[in-house]
Amino acid sequence: MSIIAVHDSSTSNQGDVTDVKSKVVVGNVELELTPEPPVADNFMYDFKYNHPLPTSDVLGIQIPAECNAEREAETILKSLSACMGNGNAREFADMFLDYGVWRDKMSFTWDYRSFNFKPAIMKAAGDLFPTTKATNFGFLTPSPKIVRPYPDFAQLQFILSFETELVEASAVVNCVFTREGWKIYTMYTVAEQLRQFPEISPYDGHMTSSISWEKQRAKDIDAADPDILIIGGGQNGLALAARCKALGMKNLIVERSEEIGDVWKKRYEYLSLHFPHWPDDLPYFSYPKHWPTYTPAQKQGLYMNWYASALELNVWTMSSVTSAEQDEAGNWTVLVNKGGIETRTLHPKQVVIATSLCGVPLTPVIPGMSNFKGIVRHSVAHDNGSDFVGKKVCVVGTSSSGFDTAFDCSRRGIDVTLLQRSPTYIMSLTHSVPRAIGNYAPDTKGNRPDIEEQDRLFFGTPVGPGEELARRNAKVLEDLDRPLLDALNARGLRTWRGQRGTGNSTLGQTRNGGFYFDAGACDHIIDGKIKVESGYIQSFTEDKVILSGNREREFDLVVFATGFSNTIDSVRATLGEKIAGKCGPIWGVDEEGEFKTAYRETGVPNFWIMVGFLPMSRYHSKLLAMRLKALSEGISPPPYKV
Repeated sequence: MSIIAVHDSSTSNQGDVTDVKSKVVVGNVELELTPEPPVADNFMYDFKYNHPLPTSDVLGIQIPAECNAEREAETILKSLSACMGNGNAREFADMFLDYGVWRDKMSFTWDYRSFNFKPAIMKAAGDLFPTTKATNFGFLTPSPKIVRPYPDFAQLQFILSFETELVEASAVVNCVFTREGWKIYTMYTVAEQLRQFPEISPYDGHMTSSISWEKQRAKDIDAADPDILIIGGGQNGLALAARCKALGMKNLIVERSEEIGDVWKKRYEYLSLHFPHWPDDLPYFSYPKHWPTYTPAQKQGLYMNWYASALELNVWTMSSVTSAEQDEAGNWTVLVNKGGIETRTLHPKQVVIATSLCGVPLTPVIPGMSNFKGIVRHSVAHDNGSDFVGKKVCVVGTSSSGFDTAFDCSRRGIDVTLLQRSPTYIMSLTHSVPRAIGNYAPDTKGNRPDIEEQDRLFFGTPVGPGEELARRNAKVLEDLDRPLLDALNARGLRTWRGQRGTGNSTLGQTRNGGFYFDAGACDHIIDGKIKVESGYIQSFTEDKVILSGNREREFDLVVFATGFSNTIDSVRATLGEKIAGKCGPIWGVDEEGEFKTAYRETGVPNFWIMVGFLPMSRYHSKLLAMRLKALSEGISPPPYKV
């Protein structure tokens, strides 16, 4: 089962304040945005192929108790090998349920595609099989098994390896037992490695140069002339740079902060990552065995700094793009302010924005705000509440940063109120962690499972089946967390089951916020240490904050934990309106069930978007780097567009 977990950032897309506008300032340009109402089912979600799970009740039959998973999987493998090797699209499609799904990343389509239901599967196979032959099938670990996430739903699951002319690939296959025998419910094929261009071996390392390693590194970094220019040195930029380097591609990260890792080190000081670190490794650099389960943000920043140094990535810190132009052939000319000292002109073949899913902070523009004698700030400008002991604080917004900020205040004994505009999806770590990322968990000796094996399963579930499973999971978690939720509701905190009733799953793929994994704030709400009010700030006076319904309150500090705009604002601020205007919508789910624009063609030649939370950084960086390498070597087919 694949449950989407995301990092702390959120986009402001909810609230009852339809008459209050939000202000975004990018450079000297002010943008006006109107907050959306509470998240609708179809918000950033265009998927059109929902279908109930093929349960034993629906199928009218159960998997026999004596089923030998390995033997059944071998039979299915032989059939797949025959029809895919021979290019027989009809036989391939007939192996699926009528509402089965074939999802592919880069192995056949050279894109991110999901083919929902048998007609689409047969059409795609008919188009793709004549030019892409799959051969040399075999099994990968773990061994075939019967997976039973629910009493009425079971699947035969196995993982295959295969090859095409261009790639080594894998396939995660989930089959259900029907009256006609085994049928494929979902199949996820994904490129694992370019056959002609595998990752290069590490260099020797013997010191034979006339200068030290450290001095040579400084020269190499300063002289970087990249084919791949990566803008942003957070987790996504680092992961992609490491993957590109491993494939022999010259690349450079341009990062505006003083040091790599500042994106985490300079956030509010009380932040720890909200889920265990088990699936969070960046490529080629696992966390040490005794790493804390929930990584403190400042420690995560250090890890990223170590990462850039250990993997010898070329990074220009305190640097920024000042202009970027493309000619008619898509060739780039990029001017970079390097270290605030000089301007360098670069001509990369590809440009990648890796500045996170967040665009710029969103702060409401509210009548009287400029006359308020207290302090008003966005959560990105708030370090901690130590200066407000003995005073009153209002935190606006109930996504993760809002809860964290209120919790920091309450732990210091500060009189703090959490202002909630619309319901929040809440889950306990006790129950959600095992169900979301339990397969990544270490054993009793602290040894974690093979992360690539787990990634295949975690990222392979298509959106349609994933939504059905997530909806069930959200109901189970809600039942398990009922005492917690009832206690929060009794204190006035409103909760819900999330967009489309899928908990945080759909929210993670669309809004990237609107939920909270309970890291301690819930107990303080229940105990009355954090007060909760519903509504929004209607206006300010010099010494009062007027909440909706003309409720007068006195606060010394108002922290707007109201999220961020879309990545497109980062594109606009960095590369200009001309580039941003050609770019497709970023994030959200398209009609087939794939992310929009991220990791894929953007609508701008030779321009890419690399975003996502830590496990996504590791996983998708591999696929994007392979695509860039194939393009650089002239072997990349055009993405399948039908």
